[in-house]
Amino acid sequence: MAVGDKAKNRFHIKIMGEELLVVGDISDEYVNKLAEHINIIGEDIASAYPRLPRKRIMGLALMNIADEYYKLKDDYQKKIEELSRLKEENGLLKERFNKLRQDYDELLKLLEEAD
Repeated sequence: MAVGDKAKNRFHIKIMGEELLVVGDISDEYVNKLAEHINIIGEDIASAYPRLPRKRIMGLALMNIADEYYKLKDDYQKKIEELSRLKEENGLLKERFNKLRQDYDELLKLLEEAD
């Protein structure tokens, strides 16, 4: 065990029938959720291709998870860019609103003077 591993949590999980030791600063619930997700993907692949060896199924499961990750990462980046654009647009609309409010106040003042 490495020196830094002493304070970390140790978990024994089963992924696609194989026992694994996971060490980290994470909760038992989180580790189980990850293992469940991996197992679901692996089971889906295994049921679609029952003759594939377990090693190949695990590789395909990894590819599926990486695909999910990069799609979500891409979506997240697009949302960040959209949020930035919307903040900028909001700032421009506030400026326009303030200018219209100023014009309105000036017109109201002129109207009051005309009475």
